[in-house]
Amino acid sequence: MIRLCAGLAALATTAAPVLAQTPAQDAQFDAATDAVRDRNFRRAIALFEPLAEADIPDAQFNLAVLLRQGRGRPQNHVEALYWSALALLSNGAYAQDMVDELLDSLPPGAQQDVVNRLLERLMAQARDGRIAAPRKLARVYIELMAEPDIKSGYIWFSICHALGENDCTEGRDDASDQLEPEDLIEIQAEASEIFAGLPFSQPPTPEAAPKGDAQSMSP
Repeated sequence: MIRLCAGLAALATTAAPVLAQTPAQDAQFDAATDAVRDRNFRRAIALFEPLAEADIPDAQFNLAVLLRQGRGRPQNHVEALYWSALALLSNGAYAQDMVDELLDSLPPGAQQDVVNRLLERLMAQARDGRIAAPRKLARVYIELMAEPDIKSGYIWFSICHALGENDCTEGRDDASDQLEPEDLIEIQAEASEIFAGLPFSQPPTPEAAPKGDAQSMSP
């Protein structure tokens, strides 16, 4: 269940699954929402920000709302787009309207700066073996760029699908339909090369058999 600050306008109230949070993160999030209710917005931002950096989508969205409204810090639409886009990429559909409105209002250069930051962050996560990173990368290329990069979107949707993420199948197939057959062969080879350089390509290490499982034969 997403938890969004009730004291701020334009916050969504729909429910969606979120990433698992530790008890300490839960307590910090609760303290941040209490700070909003108390109108202590500087404290709220200080509490939400590390949670947003830890990829807690609710915290990312609430931080974006505060930055968009200029509460606790001066208004900053570029930062609001960055954090709301990250919430959206974590399947936070409640962030869609804010992302669309900010994309419409920001100049192309500012939009591209945000996209570049998102790509840098998510590429680093992919190199670290974060399983959600390929899906998020694909969505940046297809949904958030001024001109969708179909080739790159296909590559990352394809990697995502290979990892068993069934919600990437439609995106991969839609991108494939927009590519010429001769180009598709080259792009598939590039996807395989990129995949081979990521931690995902390594098979899981089999667990050692518990001691005592092997039976010894008596002479």
